[in-house]
Amino acid sequence: MPQKTVRYLLFFTVLALPLAAQSRAEPEELVKTGISLFGEGKFAEAATVLNLAVQDTAAANRALGAEALYWKALAELSGGEYEKSLADLDLLAKGSYRTEEIPYQRGRCYYYMGRYEEGFAILARYAEAEKDGPRKAAAHYWAGECLLSLGQLDKAADAFSLVVERYPASVKFEAAKYRLDLINQKKVEAELLAILKWSHEESLRTLEEYRRREKTYDEAIRAYQARLGEMIEGGEGLSAEERGRVTALETDLLEANAALELMRQNPAALGDTGFSAPKTDADRTILLLELKAAALELSNTLNKRLNGEKQ
Repeated sequence: MPQKTVRYLLFFTVLALPLAAQSRAEPEELVKTGISLFGEGKFAEAATVLNLAVQDTAAANRALGAEALYWKALAELSGGEYEKSLADLDLLAKGSYRTEEIPYQRGRCYYYMGRYEEGFAILARYAEAEKDGPRKAAAHYWAGECLLSLGQLDKAADAFSLVVERYPASVKFEAAKYRLDLINQKKVEAELLAILKWSHEESLRTLEEYRRREKTYDEAIRAYQARLGEMIEGGEGLSAEERGRVTALETDLLEANAALELMRQNPAALGDTGFSAPKTDADRTILLLELKAAALELSNTLNKRLNGEKQ
């Protein structure tokens, strides 16, 4: 091996030995470094360094080891390692360390794991028991997030409103305001969808009713035409005036049929005819009643004449 290479190996070996010795001799520095990395958003690196601190202090300094484990759990939670974070929080709870803060962090874990009901339950209890402060406001906020994910918009709005109204200095103030705006927007969207659905269903019902009445109108006209035909065939005893009324009524029926057919094919062309077709349900009803009354009057007249002839 070349002499220059040997010198480089010896140089890096000498540098490495103090670092290794320092990591074992000063676990406090590891904890500080891990917390610093956590603050910089380097969660994976922070969890790795804090894990070394936990191993180095587990027996020699339990309090420092528990502190390292707590920050390791937070680094794992922020880095998306929710199962690992929850396991570390359970270890801390067994050791009765940071017992007041563990429920809050566990509730956040449950939220990120999609266990919203469990998360809400633990966060609601924590917020109720906690004294007023930033973490109480944050607990209400995360409880609201769980409710929002469960689709309970009104209850979620209550939780976010509490943060906005009581804790304007909280770091969750702006986030809570945003969630309230989002909930209001969702409610408006839900109302609009309900209106659109109702409008569509109402349109279908109106169309169905129109078609039903149109069919009834057609059938009534055909029935009256048939009745008039019978009256005309047997109306030899009718006076000239009565025959004129029958003829006029028959003409009206023919025009009504023609107008109805024209309306179906081209509603805009109705203005070119001499007949004013019924445009509304009320107009159609009036026309049918008029036709029916006229037909009944002629029928009664014919019956009276026939009865007179029999006498």
